Amino acid sequence: MPGPKPTPEGATLRFFRFAEGLAESELGKPNGLTEQTIGRLENGKGPLSAGRIEKLLSPWKVPREAIETALLALETSRPPADPGAPTAPTARERLALQAAAVAAGTASLRATRTVLTRESHRRHARRHRRWAQKTWARLARLPEKPQEAEIEALLGEPKSWALAERLAWASEIAAADRASEALRLARLSLRVVAASPGPELWLLRLRGALEPFHGNALRVSGDLPASEASFDLADDCWKRGAGGDPGQLLDGRRPLDLKASLLRQRGRFDEAIQLLDRALAASSPKAAARLLIIKAATYNRAGEYERALEALDQAEPKIDERSERRLLLVHRFNRAYSFCHLERHVDAEALLPLVETLSTELGNELDKQRARWLKGRTYGGLSRWAEALALLSQVRGYFHDKKIAYDYALASLEVAEILLLDGRFQQVRQLAAEMSWIFEEQRVHKEALAALTLFCRAAEAEDVQAEWTRRLIKYLYRAQYKPELRFEP
Repeated sequence: MPGPKPTPEGATLRFFRFAEGLAESELGKPNGLTEQTIGRLENGKGPLSAGRIEKLLSPWKVPREAIETALLALETSRPPADPGAPTAPTARERLALQAAAVAAGTASLRATRTVLTRESHRRHARRHRRWAQKTWARLARLPEKPQEAEIEALLGEPKSWALAERLAWASEIAAADRASEALRLARLSLRVVAASPGPELWLLRLRGALEPFHGNALRVSGDLPASEASFDLADDCWKRGAGGDPGQLLDGRRPLDLKASLLRQRGRFDEAIQLLDRALAASSPKAAARLLIIKAATYNRAGEYERALEALDQAEPKIDERSERRLLLVHRFNRAYSFCHLERHVDAEALLPLVETLSTELGNELDKQRARWLKGRTYGGLSRWAEALALLSQVRGYFHDKKIAYDYALASLEVAEILLLDGRFQQVRQLAAEMSWIFEEQRVHKEALAALTLFCRAAEAEDVQAEWTRRLIKYLYRAQYKPELRFEP
């Protein structure tokens, strides 16, 4: 025959003793109790409360909430008797009610635990990111070698994942000006990731979130095959690390827009737009402004200037003009760029003062040169030839010094068009001769080189015309990211 049922408290004590693999004597010894006393407590023959159970189990660090949950489970299995009123639920209904209550309680417990656990992760992450921000603010002022030495000394630090993230963000900022610095910082970020402590799934997820910044640095450095391989690795790590970021600390949207930039440079515009739309669907209003501007730049490169302006219209109200100065610059630049291609030069001119002010304020030399280029193109469209020629000649010289071949070719042709309109054929011939380094270093794709060859031959024979040159310029803008596109003379 079955023995008497223990009390819920006694059954709970016995449950945790079994769970820890303890004999009665092993539970009793650190508490100064005999095994017989433990047996009586478990059988309900002595005073026992949740507080006393917690004290007895304290050497094994059983939390109070686990004890309370066990007691609740026993209460669920032994519901109180119904007083038997005429309106009371039937026995079958009581079972259904009990099942529903248990399901609701279990779901609530799990949901609450998930929310509280996520918030705990985020609280620690905020502290780690504040540390990383202060650390990088100090390290960013150091020369390369001391900076890298200090970062090496921090490898393995529990908070170092946040420093890796900060280095990746710094790499993206550097990409707008210095490709070599962007690549150095991205590699430092991955060095920190490789030495970071943590479970495998977390480290895979972290690599998946930060590897795209390396891919972006490779892209701006001109190594597109390596960039593509880097993004493939990032996708693989992100997928394999699923479940490794319970606090949802890492941003899975950033890889989408960084990869979209690579696809745009590859001329795969539709794929780039699809990725950006995916990122937009899950973005905050602040992130949406940046994504819409990238989308507009993609439409610009695809030659869809009206659609670019539509995306920029959507982005404008989302930009904080006081705190997001670079975003504002990129927005206004792209709008003026679209206007120039649509031959709305008066609209473009209205934007020039702010573009110039912002590019000077931010101090990025490439930004300043591109603002000067935009101004030169705008003035050319307004028939302000002397001013346009001076500006475009400056820009052409800068691109020559930096060996930015494609932009040099475009600026050269824009200078040539103005010279041709003024009948200065000899200067056009000299300008064409100065473009020879482009062909020697093969920095422009085959179809564009073929088109430039036609120009140089025609210039040599002094048989090139302004209208034909204008068609060639339009072709080169379209073909920059469509290497298969051919020029039809």
